[in-house]
Amino acid sequence: MQPSPDRPASHLRGPLIAIGGAEDKDGDSPVLREVVARAGGKQAIIAVFPTASMIPGEVANTYQEVFRTMGAAVRVVRVETRADGEDPRILEQLHGVSAVFFTGGAQGRIVTLLGGTPLAQAIRRAYRAGIVVAGTSAGAAVVCDHMIAQGKPGYAPRRQSVTLAPGLGLTKRLVIDQHFAQRHRIGRLFAAVAMNPFLIGVGIDEDTAIVLDAKNRIEVIGRGTVTVIDGARILHTDIHEVPDARPAALLGIQTHVLTSGCGFDIETRAPTWPGMPASRSPATGSSAAG
Repeated sequence: MQPSPDRPASHLRGPLIAIGGAEDKDGDSPVLREVVARAGGKQAIIAVFPTASMIPGEVANTYQEVFRTMGAAVRVVRVETRADGEDPRILEQLHGVSAVFFTGGAQGRIVTLLGGTPLAQAIRRAYRAGIVVAGTSAGAAVVCDHMIAQGKPGYAPRRQSVTLAPGLGLTKRLVIDQHFAQRHRIGRLFAAVAMNPFLIGVGIDEDTAIVLDAKNRIEVIGRGTVTVIDGARILHTDIHEVPDARPAALLGIQTHVLTSGCGFDIETRAPTWPGMPASRSPATGSSAAG
């Protein structure tokens, strides 16, 4: 039986899959196939939310066709007003699903229409009960508690380069940016982490994704890179003092560039990679030193 919003929450939440956008939909589609596989393969029932898009019908049709080609059943959940987030008929569409998938567009549309509604609460309950929650582009940014709402490209961290807003709150430890290398977004992720060192910044390239498991371990899949910015050991930053448009100092920050098969343990703040020695495994507690 697949988890549903009205089932008791288990101690293991579902996988959270954040995709950097522009994922392959016409070829082997390894990232989207991973979503389907994690959701149950040919038994998968995926609720597609095209809420972020200004052309939701067209976007929904695209993902509906792709997921059905991979053997999954698809339900398109249309949320066009905040009242839809309270509609029992729409809430019923989540019953029995094994995955929720947020498409790209504008993340502000998702939180404006869904934030604080019974539908958002139902998604969080279902996630805690074990279903997959996945999102691409804007749909990846919105899964965080601290969401990058907008920003400017560039390398240097500047206070004005990023605006944070509340997201859907499925992870409180990460702040996620997407289209990362393609749109030169490292400066705004630097700034987000400098202003919130508790957070781990995750910049995801296009056709690339992270899978966050119930033990707070990240695995990278896809053809690009994932940049992890860890501010736990920041020695100094003046981002709270310099004028908004001026570059800020950021000393002692750790940055990791991960490719497919690499990972990151959030609890130990340590990277992992294929074939790493057992003595370096986060499970041994010996790799926490950077």
